[in-house]
Amino acid sequence: MSASPLETMDAKTAASPTTNSRLKAAWFQNDPFADGLDFGLATDRHTLEQAFRLQHDQYVAYGYMDAHPSGWRLSLHNALSATRVFVARCGGRVVGTMTLIADSPLGLPMDEIYTDELRRLRDRRGNLAEVSALAMDPEYQSSGVPILLRLIRMLVIYAAQTVSDLCITVNPHHAAFYRKAFHFQDIGGLKQYGKVNGAPAVALRLDLGLARSLMRELRDGHRMISKVYEFLFHPANVEAVMTRLGEDLRRGIPVEERVEHFFSRHEAWTQASEAERAYILAGCDPSLGRRLRAHSPDRSNRGNTLHLAMA
Repeated sequence: MSASPLETMDAKTAASPTTNSRLKAAWFQNDPFADGLDFGLATDRHTLEQAFRLQHDQYVAYGYMDAHPSGWRLSLHNALSATRVFVARCGGRVVGTMTLIADSPLGLPMDEIYTDELRRLRDRRGNLAEVSALAMDPEYQSSGVPILLRLIRMLVIYAAQTVSDLCITVNPHHAAFYRKAFHFQDIGGLKQYGKVNGAPAVALRLDLGLARSLMRELRDGHRMISKVYEFLFHPANVEAVMTRLGEDLRRGIPVEERVEHFFSRHEAWTQASEAERAYILAGCDPSLGRRLRAHSPDRSNRGNTLHLAMA
């Protein structure tokens, strides 16, 4: 789910990839403020703290969670080495963020209510990932859609390298935007989602084969009917995003540092099963596990099985 900037626009004005765009390019393409922001991965502790705090504050404001003493919104998936937090920064301040969570033996967050739907998709498609934790600083809401599109552009280009389908849960009021602007398709109907205090959600997925095809067509000089796709996947934009991602990935925060700093006293870690912790810590310095256990109560009654959503 997301604390969405879409409240500032009517989702019915979004673009379809097969019809003339109704999400006017002037609304997002030449936004001076969004164009002046720095878009990239969160590669240090301070930036991650800001992203988790922005998620927390906006989810609390929207009623999607109760305030947490840490001031952060965290899940166990944030401890995974493959999780990527994308941010938009104004100077050193994070003003927008979204997270990409790769499928793993821990499953995806939305497995909580869409297990059957994801199992069928895994059987047919294979390599899934979930878009999660979209949040926007309310002071920058007037440029919310331009910022959102630039974050999505970076996330989709990154995911398209290895992922077959992007999955997302959204408030039903925002689903039309994702369907029309990006050609997301429904995979799960309306449900109450415990992870966001029982708010209503629907499940969507984006076939990244479509994104890869559109990138090729634009690279080969074909024109797009949809101004959104032309903006997202113009060869110059793709090249700039790939260059930035390469730079950021080379300086990412080590998983050991991320886990110890954010999870040593957080219930997302202390309530995890031993098997879940072992999966996350595989390949880490063994001393990290000992340091974390010093803060973790005995959870032997939880058992030692992983979610095994990929099975």
